Amino acid sequence: MSNKHDPEALAIEDEKHQLDVPIVVDAHTEEYQEYLNLCEDFRGEREQKLNRKIDWHILPPLMLIYMMTYVDRSNVGNARLFGAQKDLGMSGTDWNIGLSLLFVTFAVGAPFTAALGKKYTTRFKLPLLLAACGGTILAAGCSNNKAAWYAFRLILGFVESGKFIAYVLSTWYSSNIFTTRYSWFYFGATISGAVSGLLAYGIAQLDYHWGYRGWRWIYVLEGFVSIILAILLCFVMPGTPEASHKWVTPEEQRFILLRGKYTYGTDKSGNSSEFKLKEYLSAWTSPHFLVPAFSMFSFAVGIFAFSFTLPTIIASMGFTAAAAQGLSAPPYVAATFAVWISGWASDRYKKRVLMVVVPAFVAVVGLAMMWFSVGKPKLVGLCYTGCMLAAMGFYPLSPTHTSILALNNAGQSKRSAAMGGLLVFTQVGGVLGSNIYLSSQAPYYPVGFGVSAGLIIFGNLIVMTGYWFYVGAVNKKRAAMTEEEIRARYTSDELEAMGDKSPLYIYSR
Repeated sequence: MSNKHDPEALAIEDEKHQLDVPIVVDAHTEEYQEYLNLCEDFRGEREQKLNRKIDWHILPPLMLIYMMTYVDRSNVGNARLFGAQKDLGMSGTDWNIGLSLLFVTFAVGAPFTAALGKKYTTRFKLPLLLAACGGTILAAGCSNNKAAWYAFRLILGFVESGKFIAYVLSTWYSSNIFTTRYSWFYFGATISGAVSGLLAYGIAQLDYHWGYRGWRWIYVLEGFVSIILAILLCFVMPGTPEASHKWVTPEEQRFILLRGKYTYGTDKSGNSSEFKLKEYLSAWTSPHFLVPAFSMFSFAVGIFAFSFTLPTIIASMGFTAAAAQGLSAPPYVAATFAVWISGWASDRYKKRVLMVVVPAFVAVVGLAMMWFSVGKPKLVGLCYTGCMLAAMGFYPLSPTHTSILALNNAGQSKRSAAMGGLLVFTQVGGVLGSNIYLSSQAPYYPVGFGVSAGLIIFGNLIVMTGYWFYVGAVNKKRAAMTEEEIRARYTSDELEAMGDKSPLYIYSR
């Protein structure tokens, strides 16, 4: 079949040329005619200028919020090295239970905050959540027993579940640049591992200062910084595209709203921006949510286990606790570059599933190197290289999975449900990942490395390869019908109501 009649080839061409050839939807609707006219006005440099304007106003505050909430979450591994477990009278099992509790309340809260994220503005909501995270972390630094520690972990998980940022990005950016922008934004999460390690290294120099252990200083000071930043962000945090903004003209605002409606999935039928409960619930039975979400779960087990255990693994190489904090930063720096390259390649070549398979393979190689060399003094270099590769493989997977969900779930209600549901699967993975690196198996961790590698291989290599073939078969079946035949059978309203089930919708793979 030639590219002229191949829907996937046409979809890729439309994305590559940033809608230089507008997609035909329904030439008789006023709204779509308005969209076509705006496409003419926003060709080439003008659209790129608009995207850069959005970048400067949207990405920095979102990146900062994501980075600080991840710092607040990931510093638990650093706190353990500086006496938190001992001071709170916790066994290794108790500690793992504490790690898991955050993911339980996060998973419970995520679907509800996903629905609320569609209905309420983010301008004050996200800074408020950051302040709540900072306050919870600060209070956790004052804990004196296991019960208080568990309570604050539960609260932190519920508060963080409202950090529904991927959906916010999908409302501002078109499908052809979503993955790149989400990767840029995800730098905040990736670099937070380095920031957390370096901050912990510096703050931990206060160990036993005024009679307090280093872990308390880490929590109290990082929590205080989060609260201050949250207050400042209230003055610069933008709202939704529907709200008025001084830096966006009415014409630009209208174009942003319409391209979000008509470009995802090169959607020739458009998709609704209204919140619809039926559409929201339909995501939970869609293979275009369930398959990528399972793949996300399988990698989440490994990435959370990795981030929680990395300082301990580095310390087992023979380094002091303080040195292990500093040495935990370079793997995250390397991961930041891997995230950028993966996001760029995904949008440049439109090979979404390939950008899951390649990083997943790198992560498996890194885990294998760590598993083989950990605890062997003569193989410290090999083990540390494995840490670098594992981080470079793990971290690009989250933006890619998120972009697949955004591109293959049409209608903003269904898309918000899919992204909220993705958080549920991720947190369930976090619960399992918190309990596979057993202190009784240190420093070799056969269960931790084995489970992490096995799930990555099955969920991200095997399952996602199968999804690639499945999506190809669906697209081929839809290509068998001409647009004229489809429009003769369905009205424009019916096609819009179908969302990504519309025969005019082309899935990304």
